[in-house]
Amino acid sequence: MQSIEDKIKQFAKKAGIGLAGIAGQGRFDGPPSLDPACILKGARAIVSMALPMNAPAIYDFLSKRSHGPHNLEQLKSCQRMHRISRELAGYIKGLGYRAVAVPPNNTYRRSPDIFSTRPSFSHRFGAVAAGLGTFGLSGNIVTRPYGAAVYLGTVVTDAPLKSDPVMPARDTMDKRCRTCRLCDKACTLRMFRDDEEEYLLINGELHARGKRDNLDLCNMPCFGLHGISSDKKWTNWGRHWIREYTDRRPDPENRVAIRRMMMREGPASGDGGPRYDVIRRGNSLLWPRPDVEDLIPDYENLPGSEEEMGRLLVKAHENMGVTGLKDPYVLTCGQCALVCGPDFAETKKRYDLLMAGGYVVPGPDGRMAHVNTYEEARELKSLYRVTFSRRGRLKDSGGAFWLKNYFGFELKGEWQNFIYQRKNKKACAAAGLAGKEARAPTLFLVIFGGQPGRPARK
Repeated sequence: MQSIEDKIKQFAKKAGIGLAGIAGQGRFDGPPSLDPACILKGARAIVSMALPMNAPAIYDFLSKRSHGPHNLEQLKSCQRMHRISRELAGYIKGLGYRAVAVPPNNTYRRSPDIFSTRPSFSHRFGAVAAGLGTFGLSGNIVTRPYGAAVYLGTVVTDAPLKSDPVMPARDTMDKRCRTCRLCDKACTLRMFRDDEEEYLLINGELHARGKRDNLDLCNMPCFGLHGISSDKKWTNWGRHWIREYTDRRPDPENRVAIRRMMMREGPASGDGGPRYDVIRRGNSLLWPRPDVEDLIPDYENLPGSEEEMGRLLVKAHENMGVTGLKDPYVLTCGQCALVCGPDFAETKKRYDLLMAGGYVVPGPDGRMAHVNTYEEARELKSLYRVTFSRRGRLKDSGGAFWLKNYFGFELKGEWQNFIYQRKNKKACAAAGLAGKEARAPTLFLVIFGGQPGRPARK
């Protein structure tokens, strides 16, 4: 007789999921974002799922050939993951249990720091607990069949499910990341500290990932605010460069200055709120199938021109209630996950595409133009500056969007974080790793710095 666990995983696989695993009771001892009770009171298990990204769309994006396919594919795939998660939750309910689908992204707990982005439930932590993969250097979950280029989903349930085996805590870091590190080199502001690790305590084991200098060094490229690499040899799809950061990397310890810079440059983009709202609505909400998922063709049937792909995106955005974007291509970065393929050969191929792809900057018609040298890119940027209306800049600088959606205080989460930080610190000290625990923001460090301080660089 087929077990309930096999039935659930079979349902997910038939729906198109690439990987599915289960974490049952006893698998949720860790950071607050690993607590499924935040999603469903009385939860006893989760089903973690991974959907692979489309490799040809990644090649187009990294090589700067076109950013249309990846923008369209991500919107379609996140909706698909959300739909499958809802369907699986319905299937589990049909078996007589309660179940809730966690949206693919952008379901963050409210915080005094509106940029802290702490998930209500972390798909990454859940994937580790369910045996789908382990942390890589970038902090992304690396799976054996697909690398880190996956979309994750989770269903929380009170069904008494049996857990799948977990992978060794250092599986990815020891077998891949020590000799690769290409995700670090694919980061425009190089947010990871050279050859250093930090540790998360999950179910009694210390899990390593690259030590993060400052998360705002990730926020700026992901918002499209700084698109050029530190060596000025390539760009991502971001339309802006921060002048002060083109010739030197900012001091990651000067957190107040970096946060101020982000707050200064963000409004200059003129439409940061609506751009992020596309990501928020496309990830946290499930739309009727004709409106988004079915509107976007699969990669093989995408239109051949940027204009047609842009029109498809605009239509999808309008169906989600977002209008007025000057540039519909909201995805600019994410290289740390995109370059990480199933093995080193594939990862190196993707990294080489990024390096050889040169530069993209706004051209005379406002669209991104491809050039091969830094001098050409700098000249185009000086000739065709990206400008927005004063009204747009003022609206973005007010922070109303961020305050409305992310500002607040959740006592339970803050208390859980406090207790967890103490346990993690104690475990690291016992393992001879004192000072290397991964530390989440606390209430007293969130207004400007956004993160705990780090020891000074040697």
